[in-house]
Amino acid sequence: MTRHGEPVALPASAFDCLVYLIENRARPVGRDELISAVWGRADVSDNLLAQTVVRLRRMLGDAGNEQRCIKTVPRVGYRWMLEIAVQTRGPGRMQAQAVGEASGVARGASMPRPAKRVRPALLVALLLSLGLATVYAGLQFHRAEAAPAALQFDHSSAAVLPATVSGPEDWKWLQLGLMDLISNQLRSAKVPTESSQNVLNLLNQADKGQGGLASFALVISPRVTLVGNTWHVHLDAKSRDGHGWQAESSSADVLDAAHAASDLLLAQLGYSAGAGDHGGDSQQQYLLRIEAAQLAGHPDLAQSLIAQAPPDLRRTPEFAYAEADFLCNAGEVERCEQAFNDLLQQLPADKQILRGKVLTSLWYSYYRKHQLAQGEVALSEAVRLLQGQKDVEALACAYLDRAHLEFFDGKRDAAAMDLGLARINYTLAGDTVGQSKVDVSVAEIAMQRGQFTQALALLQQAYEHDRRMGMRELLSTPLQGLVYSHKMLLQFPDELATTEQYWPFEQKNMQFCDSYVRNALVMLRAMALADNGHTAEASAVLEQLLGQFKAGDDPAQRASVQALLAQLSLQRGETQAAMAWIAKAMQGSALVQDDDKRNAAEAWLGNVNILLRAGKTDELKRTVAAMHTWAAPLMAQDEWIRLDLMRATAAEAWSEGRREQALEQLKLAMALADKIGVPDLIVSVGQPYALALLSMGDVDQAVAVSGRLSSWSDQDWRAAWTEACVYRALNQMSAWETYRNKVQALAGDRPAPTEAAVLAF
Repeated sequence: MTRHGEPVALPASAFDCLVYLIENRARPVGRDELISAVWGRADVSDNLLAQTVVRLRRMLGDAGNEQRCIKTVPRVGYRWMLEIAVQTRGPGRMQAQAVGEASGVARGASMPRPAKRVRPALLVALLLSLGLATVYAGLQFHRAEAAPAALQFDHSSAAVLPATVSGPEDWKWLQLGLMDLISNQLRSAKVPTESSQNVLNLLNQADKGQGGLASFALVISPRVTLVGNTWHVHLDAKSRDGHGWQAESSSADVLDAAHAASDLLLAQLGYSAGAGDHGGDSQQQYLLRIEAAQLAGHPDLAQSLIAQAPPDLRRTPEFAYAEADFLCNAGEVERCEQAFNDLLQQLPADKQILRGKVLTSLWYSYYRKHQLAQGEVALSEAVRLLQGQKDVEALACAYLDRAHLEFFDGKRDAAAMDLGLARINYTLAGDTVGQSKVDVSVAEIAMQRGQFTQALALLQQAYEHDRRMGMRELLSTPLQGLVYSHKMLLQFPDELATTEQYWPFEQKNMQFCDSYVRNALVMLRAMALADNGHTAEASAVLEQLLGQFKAGDDPAQRASVQALLAQLSLQRGETQAAMAWIAKAMQGSALVQDDDKRNAAEAWLGNVNILLRAGKTDELKRTVAAMHTWAAPLMAQDEWIRLDLMRATAAEAWSEGRREQALEQLKLAMALADKIGVPDLIVSVGQPYALALLSMGDVDQAVAVSGRLSSWSDQDWRAAWTEACVYRALNQMSAWETYRNKVQALAGDRPAPTEAAVLAF
């Protein structure tokens, strides 16, 4: 048989099936009749016939559920639908080319085929089939060798549900094991498919059930039944627009049957099965049982399976990876890290995908140890190993985690590029949760650039997606960004309301990957309380947090809590307490050597303001000099650090009576804050600048600065106090009283500010 003059290889049974349908094109041909005519026996499964028809349809150009050539006649069989044309060819010789067949009953087995005498009618049909290129002109083949059109997902994905299992109790693991196997096989064939864990989280939401699946382009329901010694796997697939496909296969090996059914379904959807070993394997079954136990939320069962694994399986790198992954999921960071490092030393060179996944899994270890450069090298190697492989989800993870390290290393452009690559590959894999993780990372870069309004939209979208998908362990990251973004935009009621989404932890059933994330959320809760006037409650929350710190917790995070307590003490006028807290925070080098340099710069500035309030001019001068030394290599790449240094320099000049120099520094700082464009920074600089101008008698300039802050005077007590002082300077006493009352309402439990108070820069 030829197409466009080129030979097309078909198994003999497929060719015989095509010929028989064409011979009997005037009527539907029953399944039993077709099986008997093609295979010459009755013990051939309907599944093999269905696979044969699907293969013919694809060869003829039908894709998905199209049936323009061979139509399925319900409860009967099949019928040839096209008109045919007879072409007379000159005598020639044909050479038969052996083509192997796959059987859904005994896959991979090579069965001897008895010689068959070619019927005269077959010779006629052969001549008919030689003219198929003409018959199909105007159909699919008018496109130059175009592949059949596959089912389009349009930025959506497929979802595989847990399998319905009818079999012995000890095979119930197939419920999630086959779910994961089929999902992986679809992904290897380039079908975007949501991860099993994400689908389970969605199904486990009491208020969603299967109603939450409406967003998926395709939903696949597997059913597996054991009859005698034969496993029957049936896949029922339904698209969002109501189309349906079914695939079934049988085998003595359940994994063989699942692979064969998946291949058949992929063919109907217009996709080629991904490369890989489909052979049944007891080791693969055991690893699937471990994965199924974790997916089902039974870590004790997974741990038991790992402990009882057969010796030959324990010696495989795949088992070592599963064991290390279990330790990570259980929160045992040190043991997980050690297990992955041990595995790296043992992996053979041909295990490229596994090596890439192990390197990717170690990114958090590099981050925790502040080994960013080494981590970037390792993740680059992971990307190299995974590029061009079939596991696009693993490649997406490598890009994402390399972007994390680049971000913390200050390489934001490189991080942004890797995030784009991660999103593309997550989209190809159909992993919407992965796409959501990318959105959060893009939002973090936006926040670093001061683009908090843009970050809010991305973070809210990611939070709603993860909540809808039931991904509780992922909610903490977008929540942190949402709270901080509201803070920097001076949206204090929204800031506090967002913390109510996770506070108190016990009532909100929050899940954390480690104590660092939990502590960060507590700190944000305290900040939100303080911003809404509850500084005493905020301090109580922070002091309780300090009491919960453990020996292994991050010392820089502990110092950040102490610096925040110092800031709150200063706001309440408790200068001695503020000095005690800031001394603890700045003790040692944990804070100044932390990766979050902006946080360290803020602590430096807080120390300067506390010393200014305490009147310790000499110590203030030494502190500013030390801050200059620390900040010198950082200012060129971070305007926020330069801004804090300007404010500290202004405070030093003011404390020494050099008021003009202080005003000049504040003017520069105000211009830089305006350039950055973050409301919190504008108010933080604008308030002391306007009050300093008033103290120097420059009312006009103070009015101009106050006007810059006036849009936030209903939200922030600092902006309201600036405006009140300006009205008093202008002798507009009614407005002065109005704004002073507003200040008291916004300040909460802070002492009411006075004009005689020492400035805070």
